[in-house]
This record gives sequence, structure tokens and C-alpha cells, in this order.
Amino acid sequence: DPDGQTRNMEDSSERQSKRDLAADELRFVNGLSPGKILDVGCGTGAFLEGVQESWEKFGVELSGFAAEVAGRYCNVFHGTLAEARFPDNDFDVVILFHVIEHMKDPEKELLEIRRVLKTGGTLVVGTPDFDSACARRYGERFRLLHDQTHISLFSEHSLQLLLEDYGFEVVMTEYPFFETKYFKIENLERLFETKDMSPPFYGNIFSKFAIKISRDELIRKFESKIERVRAKVQD
Repeated sequence: DPDGQTRNMEDSSERQSKRDLAADELRFVNGLSPGKILDVGCGTGAFLEGVQESWEKFGVELSGFAAEVAGRYCNVFHGTLAEARFPDNDFDVVILFHVIEHMKDPEKELLEIRRVLKTGGTLVVGTPDFDSACARRYGERFRLLHDQTHISLFSEHSLQLLLEDYGFEVVMTEYPFFETKYFKIENLERLFETKDMSPPFYGNIFSKFAIKISRDELIRKFESKIERVRAKVQD
């Protein structure tokens, strides 16, 4: 990880740490009426382990090792989302928890997610904010730049625009930090020194909760946006 620590993601403490970091997402999902949930890039299934058993739980995972472990907690497909060939409008909730930053073509993946998600269903996306306060203060030493698999870098604003363009309406944005294990004096004191790697801090990561809108509503939103632009040009 960015602090040079080797971590075993199958370890029970690491699994719990991931669920702690995803506390907002788990609280949201477990507060809904149970249905079908899909975790894209589910890893070893730590998130789905925390989802109530009344849900039908599905995962997609590229790693064969991780998929084998995740199979203890969900119906897992080893491969890409497109290869899984889920039916149209199949899921009530889709989770992308710190996965979109690893995708070569997030637009293509969002189109597939939109296809398999029911209209009115929820997409939850968690990712680093590469325009956060720490990202600006530390520049190249921003800790989340030091994962070479982070290849699609979003800010809170750019992800908002992407989701809107692909037929989702963002209803909530959360910034986990103060209720996590990373909120401690040691990390706050590290903010005074910019020569080292940036510490975990509020705003480094965020999650967006978005609803899939209908095709007709999406068209109306685009038409309204065009009219607003046209009015500004005329002024």
C-alpha cells in the first residue's frame, strides 16, 4: 500500500477494515428492501459479507484467487462484467467500491452497468478524489497516486458529470473519514509536513449514490441543458 505495508486481503482484520470503510454503503444497502445486488470488482467478497442475507448477492471479479474466496459469500462470476452477460434490468443495486479508478474504459463499464440495473435502481461508486485538498497540497506525493493500477482519475465534480451524462441522477455524496480508523492525531500531525507521503484525510475518497433514470427522462435532461446553453449564448 502507499505506506509500504504488505497486506493480506483475505485476513479477517483486512476484511473488517474494508467493511468499516464502506460503512455508509452498507448502512444504505441494509436499509433498503432486499432485492438483488451486484458488486463489480468484488475482490474477496468482504463488502457482500456485510450485506444482510435476505439479499440475493452477486459479484464479478477478475482475480481467480479473489473470486474463489468471494464464492463463500455470493454468487461470483470470474471475468468481466460484460462476459457475465446478466439480463437487462436485473439488479436493484450495483456497487463499484474503489474499482472505477482501475478501469481502462469506465464509460463502457457504466453503459453495461446501466443495462443490468433496473430503472430506479441505485449505483454506488466509491473512488479517490484526485483534486482533493490533500491532492493539491501534496502534488506527486498524494498517497493515492502511488498505486500504479489507478489509471482513471476522477475528481468529485468530474465523476458527477460522468454519471449524469450516462443516465444517472446523483442523490447523495459521502466523504468517509471521521468515523474511520484513520481519524487520529498521528495523521493530522502529518499534514504539517509535505516532504513525505500525504496522510489519510477528509476528502481523499468519496462515494456517490446515484439513481438510474429512464431513457426519456435522460433525453429531457439533455434537452433542458441544451436550452439553457442556447439562452446563455443569446444573452
